[in-house]
Amino acid sequence: MHELQLMRQMVGRVTEVCQSHPGTHLTLIRLEISSQSHLANHTAEELQTTFGLAAQGTPAHPATLQIDILPAKGTCQSCGQITKRGPETLICPHCSSGNVFWEDQPELVVKEIVLMETSE
Repeated sequence: MHELQLMRQMVGRVTEVCQSHPGTHLTLIRLEISSQSHLANHTAEELQTTFGLAAQGTPAHPATLQIDILPAKGTCQSCGQITKRGPETLICPHCSSGNVFWEDQPELVVKEIVLMETSE
């Protein structure tokens, strides 16, 4: 399961951040997923479940996971129009050409981590 491996890598990096801030606990992780990523084809519930499995026993486990799908941008090589790519967008919506150059984007980005001070 590629999704689980990606979530485990993300949880590992978030755990490193948590460990470098003693006296805090993690409350929120905000991810951006590229619309070109296979992860964008999964429901939020499926990704939440995968996150829960990856985060078990780590400082990330109690955190809320927020997922934003970031549309890829592309330029049609036929008509020059710039368009955003959704999961079903394969051709230019302006001229129906399949000759669209899509910008590269990372599959998964941790956009924000919210840590709260632990009450003593």
